[in-house]
Amino acid sequence: MAWIQVHQTLKDHRKLFDAADELEISPPHMMGLLISFWLWALDNAPTGKLDGITHRMIARAAQYEGDAEKLAAALIRAGWLDENEDGELEIHDWYEYAGKLIDQRKAEKERSQRRRDAAAAAAGENADDQQTASGQPKKGRKKAAGRVDQSRVDKSTDGTTPPSPSDEGADEGKKDAIEVRFAEFWSAYPKKVAKQYALKAWKRLRPDAELHEKIMQAVNAQKRSEQWRRDNGRYIPNPATWLNGGQWDNELEEVTTDAENRGDPERSSAADAGRDYSKGFKTADDLDD
Repeated sequence: MAWIQVHQTLKDHRKLFDAADELEISPPHMMGLLISFWLWALDNAPTGKLDGITHRMIARAAQYEGDAEKLAAALIRAGWLDENEDGELEIHDWYEYAGKLIDQRKAEKERSQRRRDAAAAAAGENADDQQTASGQPKKGRKKAAGRVDQSRVDKSTDGTTPPSPSDEGADEGKKDAIEVRFAEFWSAYPKKVAKQYALKAWKRLRPDAELHEKIMQAVNAQKRSEQWRRDNGRYIPNPATWLNGGQWDNELEEVTTDAENRGDPERSSAADAGRDYSKGFKTADDLDD
């Protein structure tokens, strides 16, 4: 059974008041709606993505009896939900708070699968070890063993044929290059949230050297833009959202060129990089840390 821990700052959080004012309800009522929605998401949207989830369903999950469209708009405006360019929604910074629970459930699923595979393999070995009515082992297993032995003899005695080259080294080098480029991107991106989602998007993108350079130039330019600097970085997209949307091709409307940052454009981004974006809540599993 999963449960969440609510931060004591939630009841006085600006985003809570923004959403409450938008819906014309009291802050405690708004807090109850949020907690109900988060509890529902633990089992029904464990990754935080709301693809295929209608606004009406979100309202039902939050136990909100008013206008579903108005609730969704209030959650987006206040920053509790993120909306990408395709109009798809996801819970803001969800992996930052529920990521440990997601990983634990995935690990448990993999452990269960390994146990089932081991049980199936043991059952197969027991069946092969059974003897026929005449007291002789089954011929099928003996023949298979013979084929394996013959294969080993051929490979070990044939000194004229070298072993086939392995692609493992090439794959490892490519993997290293992808991870090195991601590390550079992550270091430069001013909003460091949901790193696993960002890495997944990066691996799906698999940028070559040319695209990587274009991405880095776009990040360095956009993090100096007025949009990204406004309201302490409130409008900076999550890195995964930025990558999935190909937002390195965005055209900048305005770039801040004040005297303080003209000489050192990285100064403001360095401050942003250290900012704590954790808001709202964490899973109970964090209590064990």
